[in-house]
Amino acid sequence: MMRLDNTHIALAYSIPTSNRSSSLQQKSNLKTALKSTNLLIPIGGFLIDGNDALLVFKNGELSDATPEWLGQTLGEIQSNLGSFSSPNDEKRWNQRLKDLEDELKPNTLWRAPHTSATVGIPSVRIDPGWVVDVEGEQCVLPLNQSVSELLLCGTERLPGIAEFIHLEGRLVEDKGLNPDQIKTFFEHWKEEVPSRWSSRKALSTVLGGAWIWRYYDVLVVNAESVLYGDEARYESAQKWLKDVSRLQAHLGVLRVWKSGVWVGIATIIVAYYAWQLDTLSNVESVGLAALGALVSIASNVLYWKKDPPAF
Repeated sequence: MMRLDNTHIALAYSIPTSNRSSSLQQKSNLKTALKSTNLLIPIGGFLIDGNDALLVFKNGELSDATPEWLGQTLGEIQSNLGSFSSPNDEKRWNQRLKDLEDELKPNTLWRAPHTSATVGIPSVRIDPGWVVDVEGEQCVLPLNQSVSELLLCGTERLPGIAEFIHLEGRLVEDKGLNPDQIKTFFEHWKEEVPSRWSSRKALSTVLGGAWIWRYYDVLVVNAESVLYGDEARYESAQKWLKDVSRLQAHLGVLRVWKSGVWVGIATIIVAYYAWQLDTLSNVESVGLAALGALVSIASNVLYWKKDPPAF
């Protein structure tokens, strides 16, 4: 970031990656939707091949923001973009993971059956290191995607939880926030976004939830560390990816429990046809069907009860 004069600052990209930030000014509907938030929208700039090379903002001084303020601010931004959402794009989100895995060759592979409540929204990325004080009011600068995402990923919209997790990663990595502080950050975000985005199913680990986007974020960090030769970040990312194996093993056990639902349903069907064919008496058929229902219900309860928490 540089100061142009007493009235303006500028953010320069050595490698332009997208025009997401400038589009917030160029697209009047997005600009209007975000006007009431703490996002500092660029007022000018310079593009190279259609991507932001330089963005000009009103003058401000870098400042620190609390996790509460960052959670609330991101939530307000994303909530205001909710009316521009696009349907669940599970196929391309999973392809995004595959593209990173194919290039980085980690020992982990992970895909997620995202819920219908998980929708794509226009990208607005913020970072705790890019908060500024503008005339006594805290604002945050919009940032574009990373170089690694430009090189390895598609251009599809991501859900709000993806950018929330990106910000969470920077708070942990750069600011050293502990789990309790992250939970506070989450609660302030949750209060602002539509309830379906932060529902139990939307955040469920067996359905992807927050953890699949943590996995994505660490893959991107891994790619960035290789690109820039950052050994410390690389080792940290590798350690995290090894821990993913234990989480996936737990999810594998849950899938076994989930199969009990189908065993129970099959038992009910067998009981019905046994009754129809007079193979079993009425009492025996009812007993077998009740057993099948019990197995199915118990398996489903255990499946969701053992779902790893998002936070």
